Amino acid sequence: GAGDMRAQIRQVGENIKAALAAAGATLADIVKTNTYVTDIEEFFKHVDVRMEYFGALPTSTTVEVRKLAHPDLLVEVEAIAVVD
Repeated sequence: GAGDMRAQIRQVGENIKAALAAAGATLADIVKTNTYVTDIEEFFKHVDVRMEYFGALPTSTTVEVRKLAHPDLLVEVEAIAVVD
């Protein structure tokens, strides 16, 4: 939802899970994430949601940015997965 960091993190997790499934992969196949947020302090209040999807691994980078592609977006995640 617009303005709801927690909801957006959860939606990102679901979107990534669906994209991975379409490619025959799972969240366990992710080796790196890059996360872009408009408010890093707000993001860290909801890191438990990120942990539900990604756990302590994979390696990740989180960067605070001034804004994202759409004014309603608060978080964007790039995920790199490797499958055999």
